[in-house]
Amino acid sequence: MQAHREEAQPDTLQSGTTWGTSVPLQVKPTHKVCLDLAKGGSVEYTNEKHTLDLAPNSTARRQLASLLEGTSDQSVVIPHLFPKYIRAPNGPEANPVKQLQPSERGRGSGGGAGCSCSPGQLGALTPPGSHLDEEADYLGVRIQLRRERVGTGAAGFLEWWVIELQDCQANCNLLPMVIFSDKVSPPSLGFLAGYGIMGLYVSIVLVIGKFVRGFFSEISHSIMFEELPCVDRILKLCQDIFLVRETRELELEEELYAKLIFLYRSPETMIKWTRDKE
Repeated sequence: MQAHREEAQPDTLQSGTTWGTSVPLQVKPTHKVCLDLAKGGSVEYTNEKHTLDLAPNSTARRQLASLLEGTSDQSVVIPHLFPKYIRAPNGPEANPVKQLQPSERGRGSGGGAGCSCSPGQLGALTPPGSHLDEEADYLGVRIQLRRERVGTGAAGFLEWWVIELQDCQANCNLLPMVIFSDKVSPPSLGFLAGYGIMGLYVSIVLVIGKFVRGFFSEISHSIMFEELPCVDRILKLCQDIFLVRETRELELEEELYAKLIFLYRSPETMIKWTRDKE
């Protein structure tokens, strides 16, 4: 190994990998929503990341650097970081609901404070606007790095982050978030709901409707043979056919059987034979 190092010269070394400069200091909060696959979900987790660049020489950047270096234990306020409304669809991404942001509500209703969007419209496109305008409505958070000594030396500290809203009350220990979940059909109906409203229409109206129409259309052809008022004469004719068959009178059996076939082929004669007895 030492011989190989001695033979290597600076002009013989070549690398095709570009080593760029370090990226600016960024804060990346990640929200993840767990879905129950047993109830018809297609993915188990849906998540999304929001990146916020801290400008050089900004107050939040200097305070965060001091917090990471351990020279300060004061909490740092990061503005416009936490989205309050999240849409968790049956897919891999959980994006913020832009229609419920204050600027989007005012823009969509002519400057008012109301919002007339329905849950089914949460995935629609918003009016044109910049990405910074959307982030301006996010909530500010206050983060603090806590340290606790669990051992000796510089590595004997246990560190964890404490995150809360900027204007949170004294008893607030959670990050409130409103999540809109898409209604997922059970697995037994997943083959219908997976194709949307058109698949549901084709399945119910065309397929099931075809069976219903076929059931009633067959009744119209069989009602004249099944809904007879009085079948005593036809029953006696059938009994006579079995009787002459037992006595081996084949010619008479043939005549009686031809008479029975004629009755079923002639609706008018069948009606006369099956009238109620007076």
